Amino acid sequence: MLRKVMWVLALGLLLFTCMIPHTHVHVAGKEDKMIDRLTDYLANEEQLQGAVFAIHITDEQSGKTIFEKNADQRMRPASNMKLLTGAAVLDELGQDHRFETIVATDGQIKSGQLNGNLYLIGKGDTSLTYEDIQRLANQLHELGIRKINGDIIADDTYFDQERYSEDTTWKDESAYYGAAISALTVAPDTDHDTGTVKVMVNASSSSGKPEVKVVPETDYVTIQNNAVIAPDNEEAELEVTRTHGSNDIVISGSIATGANEQEWVAVWEPTEYVLHLFQDYVKASGIQVEGITKTAKAPMKHTELLRKESAPLKELLIPYMKLSNNGHAEMFLKHIGSKKKAGNWEDGINQLEHYLDGMKLPKEKMVIRDGSGLSHVNGITARQLTTLLTRVQQESWFQAFKTSLPVAGKAERMVGGTLRNRFVDTDLAGKIEAKTGTLTGVSSLSGYMETKSGERVVFSILLNGMLDEDEGPVIEEEILKIVYEELKSMHTN
Repeated sequence: MLRKVMWVLALGLLLFTCMIPHTHVHVAGKEDKMIDRLTDYLANEEQLQGAVFAIHITDEQSGKTIFEKNADQRMRPASNMKLLTGAAVLDELGQDHRFETIVATDGQIKSGQLNGNLYLIGKGDTSLTYEDIQRLANQLHELGIRKINGDIIADDTYFDQERYSEDTTWKDESAYYGAAISALTVAPDTDHDTGTVKVMVNASSSSGKPEVKVVPETDYVTIQNNAVIAPDNEEAELEVTRTHGSNDIVISGSIATGANEQEWVAVWEPTEYVLHLFQDYVKASGIQVEGITKTAKAPMKHTELLRKESAPLKELLIPYMKLSNNGHAEMFLKHIGSKKKAGNWEDGINQLEHYLDGMKLPKEKMVIRDGSGLSHVNGITARQLTTLLTRVQQESWFQAFKTSLPVAGKAERMVGGTLRNRFVDTDLAGKIEAKTGTLTGVSSLSGYMETKSGERVVFSILLNGMLDEDEGPVIEEEILKIVYEELKSMHTN
């Protein structure tokens, strides 16, 4: 009788099992092989000896951990910090938000004359270029204005007057990635490195000295060209720097014969830079100016003459993430901190932390000092980054967020971004969408990856204390290669 009962129970269990829909079932031993390979690689990679590394890899949908090592160790994330800032600004402003730049007056236009002051009011447009400022000046002429009986005034009070985040070093000030932050700032091209000029050095001259061109053409900066054209048998190295506290740009060293080099140099005081350009363009359009130029807040009562709107935020996120634009990150942070007063770092960081709290990422377990990751004091864990990347998939703006990430091995600049020269001609090309990060001694990579079998994972790799941060990408790529290869048969149907 007992045998009969056991047989019936076994048959029932078999029938019940057959009724369960096929799902992913773990295949014993396959995941162990991946873990063994990763563990062996990490233990024996010479560049990691003496360094600190943190890795967290999860299933994209469930968030289940596939591999972790030091995943809860706070690390300097470098530009992986932009993932947090990008998510927060999308959540706060919305993917269709547009930024404005306004031209206004406190006077009246009569018989071709503007009797009153002219105001250029910045609202923190990250995409504004010098050509936009030139167009606004020309449009004033098209309105029929031929003379301004008043001053030209730049208003950048939408943000506070603090130009640099607290951990910016003086050596970063002249570099494009450390440019001063203002609510009224412009870029020299569509890379949108705000607050910079582009210095172009050409060595085709027969005089022995290279030719130098500045974009935009302006006397706001001065050029001291000490560079020479190197003989064919000599190694050439060119240096372009700005003297601290001034707009004197010094070009030194040598450049190879026939070579062309360019460098984006941050200006000292970006609002004054825009004001200087605007005045020049207004005069060049044929408008006479009687007054002076200065910076001040526009009066509450003013008449708007012109308005320039940016592209929607979802489009501005492309150069921000793809090209890892630090200036945009800090401007975004000030934007989300501008609810009750001028946008500033303290309120921006508080709002970012409030957003992360809502994502179940407690601020007490992070150190956040800026929006870009330029600070060496920031502290974020690999698990926190993968948690963020997993949870933002449920947001209405997620597609804009994901589209903004660099794509491995894609040559087009605004597609591959900072990953365009990585994973080229490998199976992983086009399979990784991730944010890169680099500081002295730091390399990071966090994002999404599709394996050979079509499995999708979320990953974060943070490397600190590197003797040479340029070795970081090699390590990151080897780690992801192992995951790509070994996860291809980790599940079955």
